[in-house]
Amino acid sequence: MPDQQQRLRTDLTFSMPFSNVLHLDFAGKLKATRLAGFHELSIQPQEVQRLVAGGLKTRDMRAMAADQGVRLSRLDPLCTWNPNWAPNNMDEAFIADHTTTTSEFFAIASELGCSHMSLNATFAADAYAFDELVGYYAAICRRAGDHGMTCDLEPIPMWGVRSLEQGWDVVREAGVANGGLVLDTLHFVRSASRLETLAQIPGQMIRCVQICDGVHPLPAQTTLEQDCFNRMWPGQGNFPLQDIVALLAHIGGLNQVGPEVFSLANREMSAEDVAQRCVESLLVYPQLRG
Repeated sequence: MPDQQQRLRTDLTFSMPFSNVLHLDFAGKLKATRLAGFHELSIQPQEVQRLVAGGLKTRDMRAMAADQGVRLSRLDPLCTWNPNWAPNNMDEAFIADHTTTTSEFFAIASELGCSHMSLNATFAADAYAFDELVGYYAAICRRAGDHGMTCDLEPIPMWGVRSLEQGWDVVREAGVANGGLVLDTLHFVRSASRLETLAQIPGQMIRCVQICDGVHPLPAQTTLEQDCFNRMWPGQGNFPLQDIVALLAHIGGLNQVGPEVFSLANREMSAEDVAQRCVESLLVYPQLRG
């Protein structure tokens, strides 16, 4: 584990994104989260459905997490919150894996005790007029509110809400109390989102911060879709992560912080390896050190 002289801040909530532990069984996911000293674990609804199909009950998942001192706080993502949700740039396997309905999603969230949800706007960029998009977002936020959840929109440049600017416009116009944003540093950089925009957003509206690194500009012949699922750990690339983290600290936006790294290389990592890599990658940034 990291140098005992360096610790993550105890006044922040750190969350293990599902991406880092996709290859581990449920007990392994919890172990990696606990060993990292993180408070929360996010999980995909389709993962939960597969675990249930394999015989593990949601009440047992919740109990196992509690035994490890881990909250199953965020269900991530819901894609089917609008009628034309299916992406036109992903394969059939991806689409089939993200068909969880809103009713199924909220049932899972209630059973696991999740307090936060993430929305992916997987539809094409021209699928909706702005007012339509705001309407769909406000409607799913109201439904989330009925379940005591925040409803956090994640701007992703390869889909329908492409930048932090656009995402904030949607959330602000909807004007719902439980609305918010997920800030993913890969999407922030690839969408050419601006620090000036981030500086204008109240920090509490950044509900979740997912940090990863990469090569900027995007290498030739690499698509956004390929890049999204082949990430680097924080500190391994040249993204302006220090500037982003420093500004988030300034506005009070360091909420549910975690390194989110989709990578095939993770498959070779044990729970102990994942925990160590997570902590070491965040300790690079002074604003995250205690």
